[in-house]
Amino acid sequence: DIIKGTFDDRAAKLQQHLKRFKDDLTFLHGTLEKNPHKDEFYATLSLFLPSVALHCREQGEDYAAALNAAFSDIVRQLEKHIDKLNREKRRRVR
Repeated sequence: DIIKGTFDDRAAKLQQHLKRFKDDLTFLHGTLEKNPHKDEFYATLSLFLPSVALHCREQGEDYAAALNAAFSDIVRQLEKHIDKLNREKRRRVR
């Protein structure tokens, strides 16, 4: 329940960046793994948009650190992609 709550909180913050895309055209898939030999967690996120699929895999000392790092990376990639879409739109207008 705690992991699901953390994931839902971060996904809600990610939703703010997805306002330009229709809800039924976006899909977020996430996995959380624990290394059985070390105290390491791996969070993998895949964000599927109409124009691109963004992926990341981040490591952390606990599940929250791994999820936070993964969501930060996905947000960074998403902002970069949105900037690219905006640049292309400006070029077409000229």
